Formats: sequence, structure tokens, C-alpha cells
Amino acid sequence: MWHRKAVVLCATLASLAAASGAGIAQAANACADADTNLAMKDCLGKAYLKADKELNVVWKQVLQSVGDADYLTPEQRGAWKKELREAQRAWVQFKEHDCNGAVGYEWWGGSGASGAISSCLLSKTEARTKDLKQRYLDR
Repeated sequence: MWHRKAVVLCATLASLAAASGAGIAQAANACADADTNLAMKDCLGKAYLKADKELNVVWKQVLQSVGDADYLTPEQRGAWKKELREAQRAWVQFKEHDCNGAVGYEWWGGSGASGAISSCLLSKTEARTKDLKQRYLDR
């Protein structure tokens, strides 16, 4: 029984990957050896924590790059940082509500819900990190 559920969850993650991009695909590949829902949840949870740590490192670098923008006045740099912080807070709220709220309802508390929530958190976090790197660090 658990094997069937794990296969269903892996198939679901693969279909989500096709619909949602590389983040979920990477998560599904990284956790392909997980043979139970619990193992999948644990693997995805660890991957999310790693991605979240990377986002926090990148976020500090982004704020530093704005602070180093010597073509702007100190007031302009301060205003830019304020806007960025507000945007980041809004993004966090979106991520939390979408993944911990909407995705949970999509699964109606089924056995794959926690894995789907972790996949959502991972995918959105990886996408945000990539976006911040492209916009502020890789230019």
C-alpha cells in the first residue's frame, strides 16, 4: 500500500514539475529514492530548508548591492531598500498563503498534501532566489 502511495506522489510531483517549472522537477529528482510519503516529505522538507538558507544569503547580498549603488544618493538607496523589503514581505505572504493554504485545500488533507506543500515552498523559494540573483547579482 505505501509503495502505491509513493508511486502516486512521485507521479504527482512529476506532473507538477511539468506544470510548475524546474524547481519541483529538481525536488522530484532529488527525492526520487524516497519510498514512502513520510520519506518524501522529509526529503522535500530538507531541500526546502536548504533553499531557504540560500535565499537568505542571496537576500543579504542583494541588500548590500543596493547599498553599494554609488550612482544613487543615500536617500535613494534607502528608499530602494525600503521598497525591496516591502516587496519581499509581500512575496513571503504570497508564498505562505499559496503553499500552506491553497495547496493544502487542493489535496484536501490527503496523504500527499504535506509533500505537495513542501514542493510548493521549495519551488517558490528557488524561483525567488533565481530572480533576485538575475536582477541584482548577475548583472
